[in-house]
Amino acid sequence: MPFQSRNIAAALVCLLASASAAQALEDGGGITAESQPWTIDDVVARRVKAPGTAFSLSRTQTWASGLVPSGIPAFTPSPVDRTLGAKLQPFHDWNFLIGTELTRGGGEGGFLSSKAMWESSWSQDVERFGGLTFGLSTTGSVSNAQADYLQSFSGSLNLPLDLPLNAWNLELRFSPNMNLDVSKGALSSNLMSELVGQTVLSPQNGAFRSVLDVSVGYNLAPDARPAASARMQLTISPKL
Repeated sequence: MPFQSRNIAAALVCLLASASAAQALEDGGGITAESQPWTIDDVVARRVKAPGTAFSLSRTQTWASGLVPSGIPAFTPSPVDRTLGAKLQPFHDWNFLIGTELTRGGGEGGFLSSKAMWESSWSQDVERFGGLTFGLSTTGSVSNAQADYLQSFSGSLNLPLDLPLNAWNLELRFSPNMNLDVSKGALSSNLMSELVGQTVLSPQNGAFRSVLDVSVGYNLAPDARPAASARMQLTISPKL
């Protein structure tokens, strides 16, 4: 009998210990192997901080054209090519995009062509030179339709002008550009110089934001006469 009593007492102790542990888990607390208190929030925090691979759709660009035929014949005088493409920025800290584009011709043959493309850009602001901004960019593509390889290099140098025009932001912009066409064996270059101005037309507390951009300049190329250009753009967007 004493031996049986001891067995019953031991079973009661184990049962009480199990019940206490279960109650502690329900209350969100417990003891780790190192005898340090933990809570359910700590477990959630550890799961959030666990390493993993993240993918953001904000670094993806897609476009399509000609997939839906127009119901008005006047707007489709000739067969329309159908195009579908996408670009992806694989590195978060590097402005480098790669992508592909598929195009099916709208003619009788309906030839399917593909093109691989890439682009990269970089810019830097230099405050000690009065807010001078310069940047570099390059784009390239390879197409199977014409076995063509294209590559372009461009730069920009923006020099802000401190003029007594409170409503306008003015700057001088110099944009050199060089294009390489391997299939044609052509190498071309040009320099675009512009006077660029921007002003906000809408009031500060308005429901819409209206921005007016104006630019005038000259395009200089070694094998062509200087060409003047002028552009005016009004952008109206809601304030969300």
